[in-house]
Amino acid sequence: MFAKLRTARFLKIESSSDGAIIGFAAQAARITRVHQQDLRDRVRPDGPYYRYPTRKLLGLNGADRAAVLGILLDHASV
Repeated sequence: MFAKLRTARFLKIESSSDGAIIGFAAQAARITRVHQQDLRDRVRPDGPYYRYPTRKLLGLNGADRAAVLGILLDHASV
């Protein structure tokens, strides 16, 4: 269902001298937030509300966090 969200079309990127942010744009951001956080939304514009079950779209597992921490520590020690 969410395979197309990986494409650049649905992503927005903001950057500054202090960092970068990658997120979903407009309608895709709302849809992903509803599914990620177990929220209620309309099934269709004039339809009933439905509480969508949590679907992990984003997140880091323990191995991912360890890899990111290792990269950050390597970068900071240079």
